[in-house]
Order: sequence, then C-alpha cells, then structure tokens
Amino acid sequence: MRLPPIVSYYIRYSWQFFKSLLRAFGYVFLLTLPFSGFTIFINFIRGFVLGKWFHEYQAEQPRLFAENMITFETLEWFKEPYGENYLHSMRAPYHIPRLYNPLTWTQDVGSRRHQDWKGTNVLVVAYLNALYRERSWYSSGWHHWIYLSANEAPLSEPWNEDPWDKAFLELLQHRDMYEDEERWNFNYITCPQSYLCSLWRVDGPALIHLTNEPLEQKPTQEQSRTPILDPVHVRIFDLPLNESVIPGRFPTRFEQMRSITASNSTYWMKKGKYSEYDRLRRQSDKLLTDLEDKYPKTLGMLAQAEDKWTRFTGADTTYLIHYSQTAGSLAGYYAGRKGADYLDRLQTWWRRYKYTQSPQGKEKEPSGPDPVAQELQGFLDAMSEEDKEAWGKTYAGGIILDKIQKGLEKKDWDGRDDILADIEKALGPEDIEN
Repeated sequence: MRLPPIVSYYIRYSWQFFKSLLRAFGYVFLLTLPFSGFTIFINFIRGFVLGKWFHEYQAEQPRLFAENMITFETLEWFKEPYGENYLHSMRAPYHIPRLYNPLTWTQDVGSRRHQDWKGTNVLVVAYLNALYRERSWYSSGWHHWIYLSANEAPLSEPWNEDPWDKAFLELLQHRDMYEDEERWNFNYITCPQSYLCSLWRVDGPALIHLTNEPLEQKPTQEQSRTPILDPVHVRIFDLPLNESVIPGRFPTRFEQMRSITASNSTYWMKKGKYSEYDRLRRQSDKLLTDLEDKYPKTLGMLAQAEDKWTRFTGADTTYLIHYSQTAGSLAGYYAGRKGADYLDRLQTWWRRYKYTQSPQGKEKEPSGPDPVAQELQGFLDAMSEEDKEAWGKTYAGGIILDKIQKGLEKKDWDGRDDILADIEKALGPEDIEN
C-alpha cells in the first residue's frame, strides 16, 4: 500500500535534482560564455554551412546516378556491330578503358562483391567497401590503378592542357616502355558530372589504388585449386602529394605519379586505407577554407578573430574550446540541414500547386517520355538531312542510324526497364528500394 507514495517521492526528488543540475549547468555556461561564446557563434555558422551543403550533396546523388545511367543506355544504341559502348572504348588520349557505369565498375577493374552481398539502395552499388578479388592459390599480388581527371574531356584542347592529364599520359607511355604490365592495369574517370567521383568524394586530380590483401591460408587450402576470395583495400592519393616521395626534393607531376605506381614501389603502403569519414572531413575542411578565402571580410575575418581571441584568453589549450566547437557545429549542422530540407519541400509543394492550378495541370497528367528515347530523338532532330545522308553512307553509320530510326518508331519503349534490369542484376530484385 505504501508503494505509490514511495514512487511519488522518488519522482519528485529526481525532478528536483534534474532542475538543480540544469541550473548549475546554466551558471557554468554563463560564467564561461565570455570565453566560449564567440567560438560557439562561429562554429554554429560553419555547421550551418556544412548542413546545407550535405543536404545538397545527398539530393544530388540520385540525379547524377540517373543521368549517368541514361547516358550510358543511350550510347548503347551507338555501338558499332560487335563493338563496345563509346564510354568504355579505348580511345585517345589514354587508350585505356574509361569507368562510367556505376553498376559495372567493380567488374571493369577486376574485382567483385561477395556472393552473399546484398545492396539495399541503388546508390550503394559504387561504394568502395566490401570488394573482393578472385584468385588461384598460386597467383601473385594484384594492383590496379584509377586516374581521376578534373576535366570532362582530358587533353582535348592543346591550348588548354591540364598538366596533370598530360603527366598521366607521360606515365602511361613510360609504363609501355619499362613495365611488364604496361598500361593494362589502369583505368580513368572524368570527374565532372560523374556519379562515381561524387560518391567517392574525389574532385580530381587523384589516383585510386586497389590491391588484394591475401588472407592466411591453411595448408589444405594452399593445395586446393578452388578460387580464393581476397579482400580488396582501396587507397586514394589526392594530387599533388603533400609530401615528397623522392628524398631531398619534391618531384614533378610525372615523377609523383611514377613513384607511387611503379611495380617495385611500396610508397602506397604509407597511405591509410579508404575511409568515408576521412573523405567527408577532407571535403568539409576544404569547403570551409574556400569560403573563408572567398569572403575574407566576413567569414574569413570572423575565423581569424575567433582564433586570436581563444589564444589571447588561453582557451585554446583547454577542453572548453573543444566542447564549444562541438556544440556550436552540431547545432548549426542540424539547423542548416533541416532548414534546407524544409525549404526544398516548400519549393516542391509550391511548384506542384502552381502546376495543378494551370490549365495543363487540371487535365490528366500524361506519363513522361522515355528518357533514352528522348535523348535519341534529340540527336536525330539536331542532324540535318545532309548529315543523315552522309552518315548513312558509311557502313557503321548506316547500321546505327537505321537501328535508331526503327527503334524510335516503337510505341512502347523500355529504356526505363533496361536500367531497372541492370539495377536488379547489381543488387538483387528483392532488395531494391527507391
């Protein structure tokens, strides 16, 4: 019978203790505010900027994925008989395969996912984790390199050549002369509008290194002819390097690339393995630094003032500064991300509302055109009759033009179905989520 009064007593006691704790925390906060207030303020601004940027980054991924897949499926129609997709063909300037399709890049570099691997979202198929390399027990180590160019069309304009793109071409030519594998363990990506670069958080120029790290095998396994699955580890080298790879001097662009990609080089072992968190932190720091340089009289001045004030008060050597930075950044990040999300929803609602009030919106909205068919039709519309006639006179051009024209005459297009089928193959049909 005395249980309810006891419970009530402890509830009241706990509530009073909690209020006392909050009051004490408030007093401490007010006492430290002269030292931490400016730090909280500037880091709130930084967090707000990062929250908005991260929201925009996440919203950008589905668009890039869809655009890359539509472009790839469209160019499938332009393949010559028994030829390859233009995006994968070995052509100038590098004459090595280009990586473009987010669904097949693992196979293109010679790796794979584990047979038990299942994706839960179409945007995870290009992740750099859970990669494996199949090998026989007597195989040697495997190394593969991917060059990421900061240009959409490397070395296409002789008057405006990117020095890193030019250095990579020199590297490939050097390997043809002095390396047994020549250039056949290399691929490249053009980062502008690339889903792969965006997901990996690399802007280019950069080199990505993939290597298998064999697991310890039992004696019975070493004699077996069953293929072995080794985990593949990834390392990203942003260019230019921050440290010299040749003792005593900082090398040229070509020497930097050659020193880390040579078959007898072990420099890659000094680099830490790929970490999504490290890439995110690197991008965040670069974004904030660029903004401070871009706005020196506002954000840049506030950052310098905060640094000088914390050093003047001696707070930079205490835990107080770290707690203040964390609290301000988290509060700003949450506010920036949620604010950008709500603003996007409001703008989307307003566009839909205006459309429903228009004469077109009051009618039944027709389904949108097939994206692949739309791209092909735009290509034909841009060609003059003389262009079509000249193109049709060539063997490959005539076959491609006839295939496109007959394909566009179909009433039911399946461009979306082709893309969905590729996604199902990469993820498993039961695991696809929008």
